[in-house]
Amino acid sequence: MARCDRRASTQRHRTVGSGHPPVLLCPEDRWCRMTDVSSTIEILRTRTVGTQSSVAFDGKYLVPSALVNEPNPDMSLLDAVITRRTSRSYTDEPVPFELFESIVNLAAHAPSACNEQRWKIIYIDDPATLEDLYRRGSAAFLRKTRQAFFVLYNNQSDNVKYRDHVQSGAAFVTTFSLLAHAVGIGSCWIGHIPNRREIQRLFRIDRRFDPIALVSFGFYKYRVKPRPRKKQGEALVASGCFNFGELSFQTNKNITVRRFLIRVYYLLPAFLRRRIRHWTLPYEKKFYDEVAD
Repeated sequence: MARCDRRASTQRHRTVGSGHPPVLLCPEDRWCRMTDVSSTIEILRTRTVGTQSSVAFDGKYLVPSALVNEPNPDMSLLDAVITRRTSRSYTDEPVPFELFESIVNLAAHAPSACNEQRWKIIYIDDPATLEDLYRRGSAAFLRKTRQAFFVLYNNQSDNVKYRDHVQSGAAFVTTFSLLAHAVGIGSCWIGHIPNRREIQRLFRIDRRFDPIALVSFGFYKYRVKPRPRKKQGEALVASGCFNFGELSFQTNKNITVRRFLIRVYYLLPAFLRRRIRHWTLPYEKKFYDEVAD
């Protein structure tokens, strides 16, 4: 919608119906509701896990599993963003394919580079396939998952430097996770999977499509403990540029060594990775709780 020009000589106010605030007639003859920016900012600043009303919260834990029996597809976006948490444990009841497909169709409204919408989704519910992905080096919890899907995106883009096909695929995953959450479905965005070429061969994916991510999903099973955001305000947002000299960087993760070892591991033949999978579990990617930049 075009932005109202409040200085235009053609503007005028009109009250629409009883109890409605005044609206402004734009020069383009479009009605724009006058909003109170200050109250909007206040709502955004004060909305928290404790003040939202869409997901039960006992002061310590969120209980998204309540959404399984009482889905809330009309959940506000604010509440969905605040209450969604990654889930790796699901009930034994599979999500009906029709429900999954409906969420996927809505997630296709996610932004994509140049609005090309070149996603492809590969749905997986075969236990043998999920077990094989695990034994090839995917995330360990995957072997206890009943359903997952790969997000693919067409890689024929001239924007190689910023990989806009990867950005488009990421936008889809984010949108899917919020939509699924509102109807009692938890999900986990998995990047700990074999090399793309191996996934392409395994699932007979055309070379013009790249696997962007694997996503597991299922009905929520447990309550979850909200984690505070690590950065807010000036630690997160800067006008113009950050003073990187004041940031705190840590080097105790041995990133260079880890990258090298991961590369070598996934270059091993699949049959060998299957045989040593048990011994690699202690070295699987862990969570980091520090607040370094």
